[in-house]
Amino acid sequence: MANRNRLTAQQCVDLLKEETGAEIKPVTFHSYVNRGHAPKPVEKIGNTPLWKRSDIVEWARNRPGRGARTDLRKPRRTTNTESTENR
Repeated sequence: MANRNRLTAQQCVDLLKEETGAEIKPVTFHSYVNRGHAPKPVEKIGNTPLWKRSDIVEWARNRPGRGARTDLRKPRRTTNTESTENR
């Protein structure tokens, strides 16, 4: 019997669309996993990786939006005392 809480890549993509409305292809999802932008699979059956449903739901709800630059660090904000000292 299949475990309902373990998902294939296609099921992850379908769940992502259900949770957020965003559509991606399974190959894009695999690319996210390989780059560390999505959860790693928790087990394999044969050559098929499987993900935990709760991990995918959490990732889908917290992932940055389309076009977000996740490789950039946020700029450090200066305080009033720092800006007056530099003058």
